[in-house]
Amino acid sequence: MFHKRAIYYDENKAWDKYKNDHEYFSFPERITIEITNRCNLDCFMCPRNKVKMELGDMDFNLFKKIIDEASLHLPICLVPFFRGESFLHPYFFEMLSYAKEKGLKPIQLASNVNHLNPEFISRILDLKVDFISISVDLNKSDIFKSNRKNSDFKTLFPNIFFLLEEKKKKNLDLPKIQVSAIKTRRNASTIQEFIDFWRNKADRVRIYYAHSLDGKLGHLQEKHKLKRKPCLKLLTDIVIYWNGDVALCNHDWDRDVFIGNVFSESLENIWSNTTYNKIRKMHLDDTIDAFVPCNYCSHWKMYYQENHVIGELYEK
Repeated sequence: MFHKRAIYYDENKAWDKYKNDHEYFSFPERITIEITNRCNLDCFMCPRNKVKMELGDMDFNLFKKIIDEASLHLPICLVPFFRGESFLHPYFFEMLSYAKEKGLKPIQLASNVNHLNPEFISRILDLKVDFISISVDLNKSDIFKSNRKNSDFKTLFPNIFFLLEEKKKKNLDLPKIQVSAIKTRRNASTIQEFIDFWRNKADRVRIYYAHSLDGKLGHLQEKHKLKRKPCLKLLTDIVIYWNGDVALCNHDWDRDVFIGNVFSESLENIWSNTTYNKIRKMHLDDTIDAFVPCNYCSHWKMYYQENHVIGELYEK
């Protein structure tokens, strides 16, 4: 899932390119749209527990405005998911169909799939999105319930198996299906069992490391602190809340600094505005000590690792 421009450079060269040619980075490569921040679960490790946010669904016309502009800058990766369960939006299928018609790809989804049924799952496959990540965590119901309140362990597994079986039955290459777990103190002893169980069933198994548990967004509790480097997300990714406000990245759950709102401005103008460029300069100058959430976030490190992954990834 690498970026279309950044892959041509190592991360330091990407930032050197930005210094000399802002126009090259005049539009994001990956757009994350929070079509809803409502969620059907209550997970102890989720940053939702650390922030206060008004709940709501994105207006379909606003979604179309974003997609229409993005379609002028293809290829663009679309992630219609942030801070909530996207399948709860009443126009979920219409939104994704519209994005596909406008040429956005790849489209990458994430879901807990708890409330789905066979008809809904079949419709998801018919959409022919590129990637679905399913949040599971572990295979033991007692620990599962303590991790994910309101989740139905008995419904979850049949839903995943049905999705995998229907994809195989329809002879589909896409979506690539990932089953993921967040490694915490509660489930650390079961993680290897989880990997072994799903490794030959799903296309990918991903183990994420728990972050933000100390209230610091994006922060991993690590023993060794590396010298800070600029985060590549500022050159490639933009995130839009359901109400049109622009967030800094997918670890920015509680934006303190106003960057812009796509109701009243174009994405292109927001992406290149003074506020955004000031934040990029702070990263280049290593002066983000007081800037939330970048000051505590650990996920910039993924861009300086060989596989661009924090955690563990297993693929067929």
